[in-house]
Amino acid sequence: MKILYLISKFITLPATVVKGLWEHITCGMLKILVEDGRYIQTNELCGHVEHELTSSKVKAFLVGFIPTVVNGMLAFFLGGAGFMGLFMLKVAPPEAATGSEAQPIAFWIYIVLFYLGVSFFCNMFPLFEDALNNWALIYQTKLTDEQKQANEKIKADRAYEKEARKLAKANGQKADKKKGEEKKLIKETSIFTKILLFIPSAIMLAGSFLEKYGLTFIISIIVTVLAIVL
Repeated sequence: MKILYLISKFITLPATVVKGLWEHITCGMLKILVEDGRYIQTNELCGHVEHELTSSKVKAFLVGFIPTVVNGMLAFFLGGAGFMGLFMLKVAPPEAATGSEAQPIAFWIYIVLFYLGVSFFCNMFPLFEDALNNWALIYQTKLTDEQKQANEKIKADRAYEKEARKLAKANGQKADKKKGEEKKLIKETSIFTKILLFIPSAIMLAGSFLEKYGLTFIISIIVTVLAIVL
C-alpha cells in the first residue's frame, strides 16, 4: 500500500507540492513549528510537512481543515470543469475533431483541468496522524488524571498570583508580572462544538485513511473508467 501511495503522489505531483505548500502556510499562520519542510519524500510524508503535534483543539482542527477545504475546492472546480467538457459535452480529441479548429485545443484544456482536479482530490486530506490527533482532542470523553492535576496546579498558581497582587497593592508596591506564556486550563470539548465539528472531522479522518493507502487514487481511476465506458 505504501508503494501505491507513493505512486499516486508522484503521478499527481503538481497537487502534491501545492498541498505541502498549503500545509506549510497554515502552520505558519497558526504558529505551529515545522520540523521538516520537504514536500517530496519517499515515505508517508510525501505531500505533507512534518510539524509538531499540537495539543490545541483549534490548531489541530484548522491545520487539517484549511488545506482540505482549499484543495477540495480546487478539485471540485477544476475536476468538474474537465469532467463536464470530456464526458458531458463530449469534446472530441484532436484526431476526431471536425469543423471548428478550436475543438482540439478545448479537448486538451479539459484534459489538463480533469487531471488537475483528480490530482487535488488525491491530495485533499491531512496526514492520518493529524486527523487522529484532531479526533482525539475533540472527542475524548474525559480528562486524564494528569490533565486534571495540571488544571489544579494552574488554578492554584493563579490564586497565589492573585493574592500576591492584592498584598502588593495593599502595601503600596507594584506586583511583578509573571514572565512567560500563561498556561491555559485543559477543558473538555462542549457538546455544541462536538456536533458542529463532527462532519468535517469525520470526513478528514475517513479521507486521510483512504489517502494513506492510495485508495483515493484507485477511486479516481474507477470513476474515470466508468465515465469513459458509460
